[in-house]
Amino acid sequence: MFRLGFIINPVAGIGGAVGLKGSDGVVAEALARGAVPKAQERARQALLPLCELSVPFELLTVAGEMGEAVARSLGLPCRVIYQPVGESTSADDTRHAAELMREAGVELLLFAGGDGTARDICAAVGESCHVLGIPAGCKIHSGVYGVTPAASGRVVARMIAGELLSLIDAEVRDIDEEAFRAGKVRARHYGQLKVPGDLRYVQAVKQGGKESEELVLADLAAGVVEQMEPDTLYLMGSGSTVAACMAELGLENTLLGVD
Repeated sequence: MFRLGFIINPVAGIGGAVGLKGSDGVVAEALARGAVPKAQERARQALLPLCELSVPFELLTVAGEMGEAVARSLGLPCRVIYQPVGESTSADDTRHAAELMREAGVELLLFAGGDGTARDICAAVGESCHVLGIPAGCKIHSGVYGVTPAASGRVVARMIAGELLSLIDAEVRDIDEEAFRAGKVRARHYGQLKVPGDLRYVQAVKQGGKESEELVLADLAAGVVEQMEPDTLYLMGSGSTVAACMAELGLENTLLGVD
């Protein structure tokens, strides 16, 4: 029987919706600003395809909001193998749970979070365990996540159903959130994880470079601006790609916000 590990970082991405550009070290402030956790719902979307399977599988998870609650809400039988130490969960809980799941011999470790969570999983299991991420953070630079929560679920469903998927080495990357809040994007390589190589559903690593910044972005920006229509409201999101469009328009831009 296929054995699936399942971990949720309950506070993943909690700072994004309230303008904090991440969750590292700002959970209390995010909650004070009225942030509503989204990781549970995104994890639920990923598990939905598993509810339709006729093939039995074993689900190993963490107590409470770190996995058990979502699984039971969908009627998926699960076995809790780790109980978080305190009332608030931490990166240590993620690492300990991942280590226990590796020792239990899971065929795949499915986790919901952002790049910080991917770093914790990488530190705990490295390349000794097959993993796949459910995107739930407000920044995803690592190549270990599905393109959407539902896409992650479809990959897992295919594996449980016995379809053979190749495994690839995918980078775990994360940015310096303090620098990010100051308007600078600095991504760093933290290791590799083995993920199912289904290119229809799995994200690629975000890449930066001189060519993309100076040549490709200029072409993209010119193309977007050319297609803009008069008397139309455009909402411009965050990131250097959109910033290039704003520069082409000759307008001021908030790199990390919405204009």
